[in-house]
Amino acid sequence: MQDYEVTVGLDVGKSFHHMYALDKSGAVVANRRVAQHEQELAEAFAALQGCGSVLVVVDQPNNIGALPIAVARRAGCDVAYLPGLAMRRAAGILPGDAKTDERDAFVICMTARSMPQSLRALPAESELRAGLLALSSYDEDCRCDLTREVNRLRAHLVECCPPFERALGEGAPGPFVLRMLEKYGGPWGMRKAGKAAVRRWAAKEKRVPAKAFERLLDAAWEMACAPDGAALREQFAIPACAARIAELARARKAAEAEIRSLLAGDPSFIVLTSLTGVGVKTAAALVVHVDIARFPDVDHLASYAGIAPRTRQSGTSVKGESAPRAGNKALKSALFLSAFASLRADPLSREYYDRKRAEGKKHNAALICLARRRLKVMYAMMRDLKPYRAAA
Repeated sequence: MQDYEVTVGLDVGKSFHHMYALDKSGAVVANRRVAQHEQELAEAFAALQGCGSVLVVVDQPNNIGALPIAVARRAGCDVAYLPGLAMRRAAGILPGDAKTDERDAFVICMTARSMPQSLRALPAESELRAGLLALSSYDEDCRCDLTREVNRLRAHLVECCPPFERALGEGAPGPFVLRMLEKYGGPWGMRKAGKAAVRRWAAKEKRVPAKAFERLLDAAWEMACAPDGAALREQFAIPACAARIAELARARKAAEAEIRSLLAGDPSFIVLTSLTGVGVKTAAALVVHVDIARFPDVDHLASYAGIAPRTRQSGTSVKGESAPRAGNKALKSALFLSAFASLRADPLSREYYDRKRAEGKKHNAALICLARRRLKVMYAMMRDLKPYRAAA
């Protein structure tokens, strides 16, 4: 890493940041608050530039850290990111145990000076990358909201009619079922309308899953008495949950279409989507978070993604491997979900997963092993820009 004249630790915040800067000799150049304001940040970085080359290290590269990073780059400073786990470990080594903005900035600065290998480079500023990050974050928020809303809907339905909730099957209800819940509220609303009326309504709808519809009809008439509170749940809570789930599903579909459009001409994106289990969002995560030229081999990339095992060894009494806690969380999540999706569509992935389960590994551990194996293929595809071809 370049030898900088000034190293700046910036503990970012919503309203202000704390700046702690040291020169090459270790003398304090700056130790003060800087407002979350473009002009004040620009003046602070310009003053540091008078001392020579400047490295600005932040503890949060996105959200509240986006403005100081952009201003630092425009001022001609280099920027880097210190992950939170590395920062907490470094804080335990340095003197003192207080938790203040000033000390956090001091820890960031000292870690950047003494352990530059713990820093992560931030990709070059790019309109496309910034847009993809924003879309990916939005889609992830929608995914989490969707999971919560589905769980909430199922909780209401299981209190109203457990057989009906079981008849929904696994996962989120489909569009037809959501429309039915919005109209009738649930099984007791369907009973009130009558089977004939429900069937007439369904006959006018598009893409009706016939078997699932009949299963839900039978389940709705399975119980004789409605539990207390069922009427109010079906009048307000259940239709609202169904409408929200449908809205979130549409938002995720729109985000996926926009991501696909933005990456339509990217060669890495094109080759990655040829691999079973790699959809638009997984490929986008790899394109956004991975500069393949930075990784000499797949082991370095696996370590960066947080799916390489961590070795624990001490003398002869302690020896083993465990899952790492560090790594790029967004990339790790994308690889994990991609491995999970491949279990249904790819027989080779299923065979490997079953073999790991037979060896005694639990579900998540087996999926991490599968994600690590699939990453080897993805790494080669991104390095060579060649689509996936199954072995003959």
